[in-house]
Amino acid sequence: MVINHRIMRIVVALSIGLLVSYGSFQWLTDAERSERRAEEEGVVNASRAILLSYIDSDDIAVSDALDRVREAGKVYVFPTERGWELSGHYQRAEEKIWHDFLMRLDKDLRLESLSVNDDDARLQALAQSDPLFSTGN
Repeated sequence: MVINHRIMRIVVALSIGLLVSYGSFQWLTDAERSERRAEEEGVVNASRAILLSYIDSDDIAVSDALDRVREAGKVYVFPTERGWELSGHYQRAEEKIWHDFLMRLDKDLRLESLSVNDDDARLQALAQSDPLFSTGN
């Protein structure tokens, strides 16, 4: 029996293509994944509002999980048993350096702790009076 290799190549290529297409479709339409992403987006938006209320600057750029700036560094959003942990960076318009932050939120998206690496005098004073806020310096 003679096997036609041209036909076998076509059959194998079509089979692999169909499997990859099916896997991609399943991955894109996964409802659990999109629900998790929507929840993470809500957490990041809540964390932005909290961060901006503490930093209190008119013109600030934020690098977080929704809007990552590569030159600032890596950012994370992790669910924990008690809520969420997020990290990111922010930059004031008049500065060139990025300040990193680490935030913990409870399940109701209330602030548990916020730590920033910033030597701003106003933030240093705020860290002395607010037990949920600290500066890395």
